[in-house]
Amino acid sequence: MKRLAVAAALAAAAVLSTGGGHAQAASATATDPVKSMKKQFVVGRGVLVSETARSTVSGAKGVAVARTTGTIGFVKSGTANHDLTTRWKPHPGMAQPVGTAPTRAIKVGRFTYVSGFEWKEMPAGAKWVRFGKDNSWWGNVGERGDQLVDVFNPAILKKLLAKATIARPGEYRGILTARDLYGEYSFADVDKVSFRLFVNRDQLPVRLITEHREKDTIPDKDHKLVKRTVHTIVDTRYTGWGTKVKIVAPPADEAVDYADLPGPFDQ
Repeated sequence: MKRLAVAAALAAAAVLSTGGGHAQAASATATDPVKSMKKQFVVGRGVLVSETARSTVSGAKGVAVARTTGTIGFVKSGTANHDLTTRWKPHPGMAQPVGTAPTRAIKVGRFTYVSGFEWKEMPAGAKWVRFGKDNSWWGNVGERGDQLVDVFNPAILKKLLAKATIARPGEYRGILTARDLYGEYSFADVDKVSFRLFVNRDQLPVRLITEHREKDTIPDKDHKLVKRTVHTIVDTRYTGWGTKVKIVAPPADEAVDYADLPGPFDQ
């Protein structure tokens, strides 16, 4: 998973109940969000994404910020590709993280290509690290940017709606467990994820706010590994539903499999 590779680049915290959504109230005749979502899976169409994640770390002052922008592209099988770029502002109380330069991730089919991250020595001409053949931990459960909840997966969206303890026109609130989201692939360090989902009149997501806490071992300013609790809120906005989208993989001769490289934390 991406979060493992960028644990020191922790992204952002706030109170989930703050900040309102600007979604329009759903009309009485509107279809439910799952049906509306399924209708969007048209080859060559997609949606624009703008996301901000903020994290605080126990025992340390300051906030880390990650901002992600890009495009989701739907495919006929009912899944989604993406092209997303993340820019980092590291936590001032932690060590300077690996990968503070913008990181770009392109997913096409079962492969995800990542650039802008320090993977130690890269082969000549290689600009992208490829995941998905013998490994799939970068975004292996639908994670995009820092958002843990994959609303483009109809099964996940259905679970989210079923878990809503507050459901009113244009908004759903509730709590999901990691197992609710990903079953056997659930994150061992994340227990619960609180959510607020806002939908427009067509019952399509326009904003998703999630909040979670996780325990992690990360380097402090002295580069000593310390156990901390990270409190993160991720605010993702979806605009331009039905936008024409074309997402293509980088040139094959510019990519190298992750399994063929030393990891960023290898000695």
